[in-house]
Amino acid sequence: MTGGRGLLARLGVAPVVAALIVLVAVLLPELTGVDAARTVLAARYAEADPDPAVLAGIRTELGLDLPLPQRVLARLGSMATGDLGSSWVSGVPVAVVIGPALQVSLGIMLGAAVLSFLVGYLTGLLAAHRPGSVTDRVLSGLVRVFSALPEFALAPILVLVFAVGLQVLPSSGWRGPEHSVLPLLSLVPSLSVPIAAVTREQVVALRRENFALAARARGLGAARIWGVHLARPALPAALSLVTYNAAGAVSGTTAIEVVFDIPGLGSTVVEAVRAQDVPVVQAGLVVAAFAALCVGAAGDLLGLAAEPRTRREALR
Repeated sequence: MTGGRGLLARLGVAPVVAALIVLVAVLLPELTGVDAARTVLAARYAEADPDPAVLAGIRTELGLDLPLPQRVLARLGSMATGDLGSSWVSGVPVAVVIGPALQVSLGIMLGAAVLSFLVGYLTGLLAAHRPGSVTDRVLSGLVRVFSALPEFALAPILVLVFAVGLQVLPSSGWRGPEHSVLPLLSLVPSLSVPIAAVTREQVVALRRENFALAARARGLGAARIWGVHLARPALPAALSLVTYNAAGAVSGTTAIEVVFDIPGLGSTVVEAVRAQDVPVVQAGLVVAAFAALCVGAAGDLLGLAAEPRTRREALR
């Protein structure tokens, strides 16, 4: 499948993936075996010995006495209209719980996506400038190191150095711009690794192409050759990796939020899982998946826009 048609295929599959994710989220209580009535009862009354009559009333209130297909259709209909339900634990509408947390997580995700692209792309270009040089070997070595170092392992090291040792950055919380520095520093290296590696390989291969050799033979300046004939053709491949990084950004953001005690979507869902608050978990999974799909689709569209040949293939 050609590049352009491959991009369109991925964009076309996204709604199907989103629908499957919603369906799995709706079926979550059945898949986990959580007794919603007992969870709500424990949250409301903290009763050690649940009264069968009270449990039956709660099941009726939650619609758990209805047949499974009817419950699934009702939940799908509610989600389609934006009604995410109410928390089983607090009784607060799920949208009120998820909304502020989503804003925090989106800020981290988008910041990490932009910074990882810039760092990875520029690192790849710098490494490819002189293949085999000291700079190339050093940068390639760093890429290998960070590819094996997950964000949840890097985060404590950064806290130890910058928060405990140097005392220049806060170690936890989310109260100002300075609180975003260590979380982003934890996320960006692992996300930028594939972009740097692919960009380097693309540019090294392009340097050997006839058009690059002809451009040098015609006496074109190094800046023009790099900007027009090397860096720009390598851009679509780097942008397409934003899609690859989208899922990593979601999972990485969740880990980072837990480590740095950030009130984002990931930490909210983790707390909901511990409390067996299924509506919050359902909404968190759906929102996180949609965020990842949107970031991935944006990367695909940017890659399509950056490469005229791929765009023409897609329009055929």
